[in-house]
Amino acid sequence: MSVRLRIMTYNIRSGRGLDNRVDLDRIADVIGAFEPDIVALQEVDVGRARSGSVDQASYLARRLAMTASFAPCIVRGDDRYGIATLTRLPVLATRQLTLPQQTHRRRSEPRCALMSRLTWAGAGRELDVINTHLSILPGERPAQVAMIASEAPADDLVICGDFNCTPWSRSFRVLCCGLKSATGASRSWPSRLPLFPLDHILYRGPLSVIRAGTWTAGAAKRASDHLPVIAELQRELEEVAA
Repeated sequence: MSVRLRIMTYNIRSGRGLDNRVDLDRIADVIGAFEPDIVALQEVDVGRARSGSVDQASYLARRLAMTASFAPCIVRGDDRYGIATLTRLPVLATRQLTLPQQTHRRRSEPRCALMSRLTWAGAGRELDVINTHLSILPGERPAQVAMIASEAPADDLVICGDFNCTPWSRSFRVLCCGLKSATGASRSWPSRLPLFPLDHILYRGPLSVIRAGTWTAGAAKRASDHLPVIAELQRELEEVAA
């Protein structure tokens, strides 16, 4: 007997599609078509005028009947911008990591990671999920992945997000050390004609991959500039009892 877990990571670009229209219901429909247990979202607005001053994390959580945890990477007054993890699993704890930036030369926008500890009741286990959005600057990513790796729990773990790098990059290899890639070289950007595998799902623990790749159902190719990336993982209950 086994239990399965569905995971999605999705850079939603503040809900702004390729038609330049902000449409959170369209984003929710793309997510809901996969029926995920966990969704890692990047480029999420909360209270920002450019996207209608909506709490996007809470709105999507209500639409999808999930629980939202939000980590702001940028805060300007009441405007916040960052990443969010939505889940159907009970949330035990969350913690935000502020990722390092270069102290000289050019910097990108502030980056963070959101660590969530969940109860995976079907497997009788706890599961740690780390959602992140790494820098677009290659010079910043090594320190960022080193921090995430140093803070990552040793047991059952999923790390997912927009890494802004391919599986062949040094930063990816460092972050993937001791983990497996569920999604490999699944090309996720740009969404209309995807050329680059920038969004990833990594995992550690006695899990197997049932299916994984980019998600193109419905309006996925126009709802954001990234395609969602998905993985369905399986755990044998006999291994849990051992």
